[in-house]
Amino acid sequence: MSPLQAFLPLWVTLAGALLLLALEALGREAGRRAAPVLAAAVLMAALVADFHTLASPGAPGLLFSGALVVDKLTLWSSAAILFAALFAVGSAAPYLRREKAVTGEYYALLLFAASGALILASAEELLTLFIGLELLSLPAYVLAGYLRFKEESSEAALKYFLPGAFASALLLYGSALLYGASGSTFFTGIRAAVTSGSAPLLYVTAGGALVLGALAFKVAAAPFHAWAPDVYEGSPGPSVVFLATAVKAAAFTALLRLFLDALGPQPVWGEALGLLAVLTLAIGNLGALVQTRVKRMLAYSSVAHAGYVLVGLSVVGVAPDADVARGVAFYLTAYTFMTAGAFAFLSWASGPGEKLENFSDFDGYAAKRPGEALAFSVFLFSLAGMPPTGGFFGKYMLFKLAVDHGRADLAFIAIIFSLVSFAYYLKPIISMYMKPGTQEPVPVSRAHQAVLLLALLGVLVLGFMPMPF
Repeated sequence: MSPLQAFLPLWVTLAGALLLLALEALGREAGRRAAPVLAAAVLMAALVADFHTLASPGAPGLLFSGALVVDKLTLWSSAAILFAALFAVGSAAPYLRREKAVTGEYYALLLFAASGALILASAEELLTLFIGLELLSLPAYVLAGYLRFKEESSEAALKYFLPGAFASALLLYGSALLYGASGSTFFTGIRAAVTSGSAPLLYVTAGGALVLGALAFKVAAAPFHAWAPDVYEGSPGPSVVFLATAVKAAAFTALLRLFLDALGPQPVWGEALGLLAVLTLAIGNLGALVQTRVKRMLAYSSVAHAGYVLVGLSVVGVAPDADVARGVAFYLTAYTFMTAGAFAFLSWASGPGEKLENFSDFDGYAAKRPGEALAFSVFLFSLAGMPPTGGFFGKYMLFKLAVDHGRADLAFIAIIFSLVSFAYYLKPIISMYMKPGTQEPVPVSRAHQAVLLLALLGVLVLGFMPMPF
């Protein structure tokens, strides 16, 4: 398979984004109505191409002199990104009709952001990393503030843009230091300079710390997380489906590549990632514990899950590279299904304007919408790490990785916080199943039902049959 064929998911997604933008520019109503179907078709075609490449034997594909790479890690991360975008498209079609905000450009923005995420996940060079990050971030800011007539949405866009701009600056300054120290912007060149000792350790450490800070913003790791709860709460529901999953999958993959392929097995990185993990777990779980609104609770939950991934990343350089990549990729895939499913449920179940937001607003929901309530409950149990779900096996792989390679202390802390998480994940379940309610649930559209079913299937397949993956 040629490198151009290996990158077919990226080419398909980019072409789809440009086509949707052209249809919107022409202003034809038929094209606007067909936009969600076309976007879904493009993403499914990209997924088929991705799985075809994954099943094909052969060496990793390299493009642009090695600036982009296609390997198993790229393909699994790409699958998570494309599934997240597909879930967002499925949630957006009925949501935008309900909110009277139907435009084709929404789907073009989603595909452009997905293209940026695909580039970020396959970048092996600092400038390419920056291009991917910006192609992901700029549409994401617009997606967060897409409902311009809502003050909360505009506020979310501003709160997302300002830390995002700061993160971009950190990435550029860190890249400049790494280039100055090593004489190369390619990860392999940086690694060679670090290994040979020709790169001054101080500049490499400073540059690596700045790039780590930039990507920590994107994954909402503490103390770079403060934007996440407000942005997730104020953004349109379908946008949050994408922002909470695809952005994390791409940024964590970039972070993993940075440490595996560029910075090398320096003890300082394991300690830094371990500290970030503990801080993120504490702030995410304790923050979620005191929330009274479901969407905000899930936002802090998303912060906590960044901490679980950091536990696995903390053994980079100590554990075999393949084991770290396998654990992180599996967890990110499971996280995409369960988090996208949970936010997709809320985007519709919270009603017009997303007014139903407190736990009490969902009292008695299971009696009137048992199927949707069951799906939401499975997503929450998976997020908590209840077997046999994808979330359980994802956490098991990361914790075992930490225990096997000298970070049992981190695994113990993560397990304690994982048990704490049951306290807040059970709150909406108790409201839906154990309290009487008079609120009449909003009828769920077929598109939302399809999203919930596909996400539920992903969570259960990864839980009941984890080994093939």
